[in-house]
Amino acid sequence: MKLIMYGVNRNTVSCDDVHKYSLNKAMRLSHLNDISTFDGVVELLLVATNNRNEYYLYVDEKTFKHGDLLRYLSRHTGKPLEEIILETYSMFNDDVTKHLFDLTSILDETPESINFLEQALYESMAYGTIGNVLFELFNAAIDFSLSLYDKESLYPLINGEAPKAIQKLRSHYPEKKDINYLIIGNNEIITQLMKYLIRESGSYLTFLERNEKSRELIKNIDNWLALTNNFAWKNHIQSVDLGQLVYRLSKADVVIIGSSIKNAWLSNELLEDMYEMRPTAKRQLILDLSGAQDETVFSNYPTLSYTQINDTVGSGYSNEKMEVAKSFYDEYLTNQTNDFMIKFYEIAEEKITHMHVNKDANHNISYEKKISYKV
Repeated sequence: MKLIMYGVNRNTVSCDDVHKYSLNKAMRLSHLNDISTFDGVVELLLVATNNRNEYYLYVDEKTFKHGDLLRYLSRHTGKPLEEIILETYSMFNDDVTKHLFDLTSILDETPESINFLEQALYESMAYGTIGNVLFELFNAAIDFSLSLYDKESLYPLINGEAPKAIQKLRSHYPEKKDINYLIIGNNEIITQLMKYLIRESGSYLTFLERNEKSRELIKNIDNWLALTNNFAWKNHIQSVDLGQLVYRLSKADVVIIGSSIKNAWLSNELLEDMYEMRPTAKRQLILDLSGAQDETVFSNYPTLSYTQINDTVGSGYSNEKMEVAKSFYDEYLTNQTNDFMIKFYEIAEEKITHMHVNKDANHNISYEKKISYKV
């Protein structure tokens, strides 16, 4: 059994031909359905972004034929097979894992969003082309990307609003575990932060439900919990309307204001209302990603720590520290890859050993059929 990845990206395909590889949702599902029927294909996921298409397969190498996939891409694009061979790249086992882990890394110069890994998981689950191996691989890749925020050794290499917000949060509450968050606003950075915070135990997220986009964010987080098997976190997340703003503000340890907020929400009047509801002083951190808040308001409240987070580039670290951080990342990536491959071989061995007694297991029907027939 083997992990394989075939891909094309903007660096391997001429600008004039990129559109021939473009895949909308209907095409992606069609590719999943078609390729999953090829001999030897046990599991399949497709990562399709604006920059690349990558097909991740778990196969029985005794029956899988590499040419089947290349000829399929030739038919899809209308390009000769010889050109497909030149434009595609492939990887196997350890290299597949390391590449996927690195793909959404915040240290990559042009990282892909973990949203694309989510999309790949959702769509493969919908069509029954995923099993334990690729499910574990993609969740490990997502966890790897989010774990980078916790590595102080990598701070010299990390830029961006989400990492800066997390660094500030960690310095403000280095030991506190049961943190209450109030989230006002929504955007991609907020979503990224929430997925990181869900990895914590004992914290609570309260979303201020302002409009349809806020509701979409909450739905996105619910889907994320299901996808990553964090069902227990459902009790740690809630949404509230504007009528509860003062109360929720008084309870919050951390207030995160997203860049979608265009007005100064935290006024003197609102803060006075908060202190009236909770007269006892409480240490609070306000992370402002919007830049719309009036910073002078907070000077009258010594227990409030206000920080404006922006996306300016520039770490101020020496070249020596940058090199040390790069070495740390390379070693961490290698170790995490090795750890997953140990798990991969254990799962693969278990499937081969026990597949004949698992026909009635509670898995996707199409996945079980492929296992029992192809392996």
